[in-house]
Amino acid sequence: MARSAVMLRQACRLIPFEQSIPAGIRISAELVWKSEGWLELSYGVLGRATTGISGLQLPTGLNDGLQQGRRRDDLWTTTCFEAFLAAPGGQRYWEVNLAPNGDWAVYRFDRYRSGQNQQELSAPPTVRLQRGAHQLRLDARIPLDPWWTPGVCPDLALTAVIDRGQEGLSHWALSHGRKPDFHDRSTFLSV
Repeated sequence: MARSAVMLRQACRLIPFEQSIPAGIRISAELVWKSEGWLELSYGVLGRATTGISGLQLPTGLNDGLQQGRRRDDLWTTTCFEAFLAAPGGQRYWEVNLAPNGDWAVYRFDRYRSGQNQQELSAPPTVRLQRGAHQLRLDARIPLDPWWTPGVCPDLALTAVIDRGQEGLSHWALSHGRKPDFHDRSTFLSV
């Protein structure tokens, strides 16, 4: 049976799957779900004072503030912040992808990695970016209507793919199984 609530807030530190991540890089994620139909996501990347976030591959021409992105596939092939929401007790789930330049995608899956479709939104997400020498912060607000059942708290996973250029991609999540599989429902939190 679905759980009913007014608001859910989850803040956490993500952990990398790859063991080769240099010490001193931290990623935090926060989700605020509101029963009236909004999802707010915040991601922070913090680097060491000596190296900062210089190894992080980002789209060119970024400015701080509100980003003017568009729906785009394959965002996970470079730096991308993600959230997965699942209907409690069901197989259906949604994947949200957010790029630092404001590009975005929302997909619906009928079950594990199957039945993928683009999810239509009532309005595109708003994405805001802030950068400093040692940090990057992405904040997004996404409308959940008409596709999410009002008042039902989701099972969730907060994740990130970080492109480190020649060092490759790193996969960050709340927890990992035997491989970096963000679709694995065993890594979702049930609240």
